[in-house]
Parts: sequence; C-alpha cells; structure tokens
Amino acid sequence: MLANVIKKGSSTSILLGKTENQALGLASYAKNFMKNGNPSQSGLDRVKLFHTDSVLCGLSALALKTNAPSVLKEDAHTYSASKKMSGNNKGYAKCFGSNEFSPVEKVVAANCSAVREWDSNGTVFGYREGRDGHQAGEFGHNDFYPVIVAAAFGNADVNGATALKAMCL
Repeated sequence: MLANVIKKGSSTSILLGKTENQALGLASYAKNFMKNGNPSQSGLDRVKLFHTDSVLCGLSALALKTNAPSVLKEDAHTYSASKKMSGNNKGYAKCFGSNEFSPVEKVVAANCSAVREWDSNGTVFGYREGRDGHQAGEFGHNDFYPVIVAAAFGNADVNGATALKAMCL
C-alpha cells in the first residue's frame, strides 16, 4: 500500500509521504473505501442533508437565471440527444430542471456551477482531530455531488446507496 495507515483510538488517518504519488494514494483510498468502507448512519444522514441543500441551491440559481449556470446549461443543451432516450443512457444525464439528455461532462459542468452559485455550506479542508488550527467549521462541499449523480445516472449498476456512499467519500 502506498500510504501509511495511522490508528488513534477510533479514528483512522492516511498519511501520504511527500515522495509518494498523491493521486495514486487518494485513488487507492477511494477504491478501498467504496469496497470496504462503512460510514456511520449519522454521516450518511449529514450527506443527505448537504445533497438536498446543494440541489436546492442549484435549482434556485438556475430559476433566477444566474449567469454561469445558465450559460453552461444552455451549452449542454446544444449537445442534447434525442428526448426519446430512456433506461440506461450511458454517457448522458440531465441538467437541473431539464428533460433533455446531454453529454455527462456538459451536465456536470452546468450542475456543479449551479450548485456552487448559491452554495450555503462552508468547508474546512484539512480537518484533523487533535491538530491545532484544524478543528473549525464543518466539513463537506457540495460542488462534486452532481458528478456522482451524473455518473450514476448512466450506470445501471449504481444504486442510490452506492451514490450516497460515494458522496460521503
């Protein structure tokens, strides 16, 4: 394994060395978490709350025609596929408030922008128990949730529980 696992009480941390490939270490952690991770129910409930907040922020931003989300959604619609698509639409998803299927990368850009426009939750990256200066605020940023939803949309093997776990990750 690339990373050193540090156990302190009930908390587990991963330490990636300065000479290690950080992306590979994070990918290894993510794969292991999705296979073996067991987030607490309170953690999953918190992610559900953050996700609900993010969707409402995104819908509001689009309803009020904020600039970047509106431009990106319009761009996504210029690449729309047939409105008759149904079932597993690999590579396609829907922008917030739309019935049109657009390429997943365009949907991700539009929906992430919309969520970010009115984002009402703060983030403290680097929270670490027992380390001075790393205890403030809440942890969780909603910008990436649309990535998971869009990816899950075109994959029949990904259910809601799996998507929620990925959001928790």
